Amino acid sequence: MNVTSYNITDVGYHYIGLRALAGLPSTARREDQTSAISRSILKYVSDKALRLMLPEPRGTFETVGEKACQELVHFQFARSTRGAYELTEAGMTVVRLLESRKHVELRRMMAVVHLKTYENIRFMVQRHLELGSIWRPIVNADQLGSTEYIERLLTPTFQEEAATETALVLTSLNAKTPKKLEDALQERVLRRAIPQAPFGVPLFRSLCDRLVSLRLLNITKANIEKCEFAKSYTPCKSESPPTSWYVKLDIPLQSGESFTIYFCEPDMDDPETRSRLLRGIDEAFPSLSPSAGYYHLPEVRDRVCECLKIPEASFDEGVNRILDLQPCPLTVGLQYEGISGRRKPLVRDRGTTQIYNLMRRA
Repeated sequence: MNVTSYNITDVGYHYIGLRALAGLPSTARREDQTSAISRSILKYVSDKALRLMLPEPRGTFETVGEKACQELVHFQFARSTRGAYELTEAGMTVVRLLESRKHVELRRMMAVVHLKTYENIRFMVQRHLELGSIWRPIVNADQLGSTEYIERLLTPTFQEEAATETALVLTSLNAKTPKKLEDALQERVLRRAIPQAPFGVPLFRSLCDRLVSLRLLNITKANIEKCEFAKSYTPCKSESPPTSWYVKLDIPLQSGESFTIYFCEPDMDDPETRSRLLRGIDEAFPSLSPSAGYYHLPEVRDRVCECLKIPEASFDEGVNRILDLQPCPLTVGLQYEGISGRRKPLVRDRGTTQIYNLMRRA
């Protein structure tokens, strides 16, 4: 089975669906269930955008409730009955984990069920393990007319074949707008990186976002020779790593085989783990350019996560724990410029919610 929906970009949508099915009356019709879930997901996305100072979400989200329920059926967390959806015992187990805030168990369970259920999700993780990273070009409109620039955008993936691939891309384009060119370049990269995957660029982008929320993927902003890329890689390992940050997940497949990964789960309540994170932050600072003594927090996050091979969410959890220390070794701040969906600030919720995208040593 493969994911085919572009609508679900966050594992949080599944949690919303589970809570809604558990909380709605048993007499609720399917239309009432899916409408309630769609409204809740829209509120979740809107509140998140407002909290992070991002643009309002586009679209009505009218169909996302039905798609979330269909995926819960795929996971065997719900079943479709006459005129409604109802939770299975496995689904109730997930709800109980949600209610008791068993976040570690939830993350592992959702990672396993995604990798077990969906072949294209598994393909993506497997290929990132094999390749190390996938470099998606981000096109700068100011350099649109430069063939040499386009060739450089394809070089991380195609190496000596980049010139040939550039010619093929330019020949196939009817109109060379930044969006069309970027889509065409990313399509070539995707076909080379994951040739067996049954999806195109839009679904790949959607699945990347979902995998980030599952902590199975990171996406960093990378620059080579004045070219910008969305560089994706997995913090998971295919073989037993030397640190205690990993848990082995053996995932049985319908074919009778198993898919094994080592899921990265650093414990940021552990002082030694926090110390390693702080050393990683110190090591990242010299490679970055400060402004008024502060470093751009999303850039620090990118460097540290790639160096330590930890999920982006683990970095945020660790920094929040470090900021709780007295005396605190870090100082954080906020500037309104530079916040985007790909360059999210740190969210700090300690009674009141605040966001930060600047960091420096105290």
